[in-house]
Amino acid sequence: MADTIITGIIGAMDVEVESIAANMQNVGHKVVSGIPFSIGTLNGRPVVLARCGIGKVNAAICAQIMLSTFGVNEMINTGVAGAVAKGIKQNDIVIAERFVQHDVDTSAIGDPVGFVSTINKVYFDTDKGITSRLKAAIGNKARTHIGTVATGDQFIADKKTGKKIHERFNASACDMEGGAIAQVCALAGVPFGAVRCISDSADEKAHMDYPEFAAKAAATCASMVMEYFRYFES
Repeated sequence: MADTIITGIIGAMDVEVESIAANMQNVGHKVVSGIPFSIGTLNGRPVVLARCGIGKVNAAICAQIMLSTFGVNEMINTGVAGAVAKGIKQNDIVIAERFVQHDVDTSAIGDPVGFVSTINKVYFDTDKGITSRLKAAIGNKARTHIGTVATGDQFIADKKTGKKIHERFNASACDMEGGAIAQVCALAGVPFGAVRCISDSADEKAHMDYPEFAAKAAATCASMVMEYFRYFES
């Protein structure tokens, strides 16, 4: 008999996970390293849900706890992101095809920008099966793009920086957690996928747009993650 799939779901903020938590069944709770985890089921599938906090370190700690403590063997990251490519607008969905950490820079010693030493990669591909199920879950409910998401410990709020990230990595969107989770999963050999809903355009208006659109964008992503579990092979 095949091993049971236990899906870890990570969002950075309460607004990104609260609707998922409200729809879980048979729920237990545990706090590890200050991170609250909910253990239960969604549509009959075992899941572990966490609000990791903002930033790469928080995300990486959370992902490793998911693997080491709760036995998660696939991972999904959900939440909001800023658009850095033309044609991607607020409330559009970006399904990550791969991640890059745009703020990793050892180019002074000859590495390409984004190169993560020890694992020796710039890009971290997401799992094709998870991506396919996420795409099916979204269907025609929202404008959807599949592309590169660039992660860094920086809220991008100027057009020049967003353009630079796009041009350097051919990125569609930017966030602050996904690349770190992707790295943890790559090291562990655990399939990983991510869905992002656009809350702002990573420009000078981002700080004004974000509070207005973040909750709506987060809810859109969360609903797609819940729908995701209907697309497993029976």
